[in-house]
Amino acid sequence: MPSEPFRFRASVARPGDALLLCSAGLAEPLRGEPALADALAERWGARTQPPGLAEFLADAQLRVKGYADDRTACAIWET
Repeated sequence: MPSEPFRFRASVARPGDALLLCSAGLAEPLRGEPALADALAERWGARTQPPGLAEFLADAQLRVKGYADDRTACAIWET
């Protein structure tokens, strides 16, 4: 599999923004299943505070049919 080039982008975070770094186990279903991206946007988009650890872990493990890889995710919220 050819590797993708490294991408770098600088931006200024605003209140409500989130940065999600994740492994292919979460990135692939986010790219391939719009319903997962929509569900996470709904759960995380209108928040005034980041989710607690248990809620974040549950959200990161939302099931998507056809995707069973391990998931690693780290998120940073600007509050």
